[in-house]
Amino acid sequence: MKTFEERYTAWVDGLLPEPEKEAFEREYPDLAGECEQMGALRGLLREQLRAPQLAHPEFFNSELLRQIEREQAAAGASRTRRTWLGWPRLAWAGVGLGSVAVAAVMALTFVPHKNTTDQGDYVAEVLKAQTSDPSVKATVDAKKDVTIIKLDGLEKVPPDKDLK
Repeated sequence: MKTFEERYTAWVDGLLPEPEKEAFEREYPDLAGECEQMGALRGLLREQLRAPQLAHPEFFNSELLRQIEREQAAAGASRTRRTWLGWPRLAWAGVGLGSVAVAAVMALTFVPHKNTTDQGDYVAEVLKAQTSDPSVKATVDAKKDVTIIKLDGLEKVPPDKDLK
């Protein structure tokens, strides 16, 4: 479907086919006199606006062609061909790979991977060793693979008492 502007221009120029022309004139009856006015205006413009004659038309054309050639040559020289492996892309790829390498080294360094104790999965750390009774003294003796907490001042546990 043509727009109004396309149909109007074809109608004024006399290029609209006869069935479309009749439909257009029925749809827009107020435009009936405009076709003659546009024809008169076109005739006036052709009479009054003529292209000026150049004194040396060949010289003008040759100078114009030289200027076009210079501009095309300058545009071709300044236009660089971009490739996928250009310097900026290689630099960004290096930055990205370097970041991945740093992240991998940090993950291997700071994330524990396996438990090195022989006791299985059980790991305990004594943070505080004191009692609420002032007569009892608590001491911590940390040795390799063993931590011993001694409580002095408590009553002895009878040997027949099961501590499980």
